[in-house]
Amino acid sequence: MRAWLGVVMISIEIPCSGSLKDRRQVVRSLTDRIRRHFNASVSDLGPDSRNRADLAAAYVGSSHQETETRMGQFRSFLDSAEETGEFVILDIEHEVFGYGDV
Repeated sequence: MRAWLGVVMISIEIPCSGSLKDRRQVVRSLTDRIRRHFNASVSDLGPDSRNRADLAAAYVGSSHQETETRMGQFRSFLDSAEETGEFVILDIEHEVFGYGDV
């Protein structure tokens, strides 16, 4: 059996953030929703700016197709979450790797 790893890198802008506390609140809300919805690992990579955030998420699947499908669902989820107006997606990239390929 082979495991597949999907990694998503997301850069967002938080236009209504007046402080690092506001930024943390938006980022924490988004990362919690990602964890609950996708059972994925999520990390805030920085920068320590009040209106920007770079996030990384990882998902492990049992097939390449399943993992790619999840990455598509992940993108749709982020597009939907962006409609709340709390953040704007600046960039999003994803890759899927076979366990032995990393």
